[in-house]
Amino acid sequence: MKTVFLFFRKNMTSFLGMILGSIAGYFYWQYYGIYDGTFGFSSEWWANCVYGLLFGGLIGSLIRKQRPPTARS
Repeated sequence: MKTVFLFFRKNMTSFLGMILGSIAGYFYWQYYGIYDGTFGFSSEWWANCVYGLLFGGLIGSLIRKQRPPTARS
Protein backbone atom coordinates (compact mmCIF):
# COMPACT_ATOMS: atom_id res chain seq x y z
CA MET A 1 0.00 0.00 0.00
CA LYS A 2 2.90 2.30 0.72
CA THR A 3 4.24 1.87 -2.82
CA VAL A 4 0.89 2.93 -4.28
CA PHE A 5 0.93 6.17 -2.30
CA LEU A 6 4.55 6.75 -3.28
CA PHE A 7 3.65 6.24 -6.96
CA PHE A 8 0.79 8.75 -6.77
CA ARG A 9 2.90 11.26 -4.88
CA LYS A 10 5.75 10.98 -7.37
CA ASN A 11 3.43 11.49 -10.35
CA MET A 12 1.06 14.03 -8.81
CA THR A 13 1.63 16.71 -11.46
CA SER A 14 0.92 14.26 -14.27
CA PHE A 15 -2.31 13.13 -12.64
CA LEU A 16 -3.37 16.70 -11.96
CA GLY A 17 -2.68 17.56 -15.60
CA MET A 18 -4.74 14.56 -16.70
CA ILE A 19 -7.71 15.63 -14.57
CA LEU A 20 -7.55 19.24 -15.74
CA GLY A 21 -7.10 18.11 -19.35
CA SER A 22 -10.16 15.88 -19.27
CA ILE A 23 -12.23 18.71 -17.79
CA ALA A 24 -10.93 21.07 -20.49
CA GLY A 25 -11.77 18.46 -23.15
CA TYR A 26 -15.33 18.23 -21.87
CA PHE A 27 -15.75 22.00 -21.90
CA TYR A 28 -14.30 22.11 -25.41
CA TRP A 29 -16.91 19.60 -26.52
CA GLN A 30 -19.66 21.48 -24.68
CA TYR A 31 -18.96 24.84 -26.29
CA TYR A 32 -16.99 24.20 -29.50
CA GLY A 33 -17.64 20.59 -30.47
CA ILE A 34 -18.99 19.68 -33.89
CA TYR A 35 -22.50 18.28 -33.48
CA ASP A 36 -23.38 17.36 -37.06
CA GLY A 37 -21.06 14.36 -37.18
CA THR A 38 -18.74 15.50 -39.96
CA PHE A 39 -15.72 14.88 -37.76
CA GLY A 40 -16.47 11.93 -35.53
CA PHE A 41 -13.88 12.56 -32.86
CA SER A 42 -15.19 16.00 -31.98
CA SER A 43 -18.84 14.99 -31.98
CA GLU A 44 -18.42 12.61 -29.02
CA TRP A 45 -17.85 13.95 -25.52
CA TRP A 46 -15.78 10.99 -24.38
CA ALA A 47 -13.33 11.35 -27.27
CA ASN A 48 -12.59 14.96 -26.36
CA CYS A 49 -12.17 13.97 -22.71
CA VAL A 50 -9.67 11.25 -23.68
CA TYR A 51 -7.72 13.65 -25.89
CA GLY A 52 -7.67 16.22 -23.09
CA LEU A 53 -6.61 13.55 -20.59
CA LEU A 54 -3.68 12.46 -22.76
CA PHE A 55 -2.60 16.00 -23.58
CA GLY A 56 -2.93 17.12 -19.96
CA GLY A 57 -0.85 14.14 -18.81
CA LEU A 58 1.81 15.00 -21.36
CA ILE A 59 1.97 18.63 -20.27
CA GLY A 60 1.94 17.61 -16.61
CA SER A 61 4.84 15.23 -17.12
CA LEU A 62 6.83 17.88 -18.98
CA ILE A 63 6.50 20.48 -16.22
CA ARG A 64 7.22 18.02 -13.42
CA LYS A 65 10.27 18.99 -11.41
CA GLN A 66 13.08 16.62 -12.31
CA ARG A 67 15.52 15.45 -9.70
CA PRO A 68 19.20 15.52 -10.57
CA PRO A 69 20.70 12.07 -11.07
CA THR A 70 22.54 10.65 -8.09
CA ALA A 71 26.07 9.27 -8.36
CA ARG A 72 26.20 5.55 -7.81
CA SER A 73 29.42 3.89 -6.81
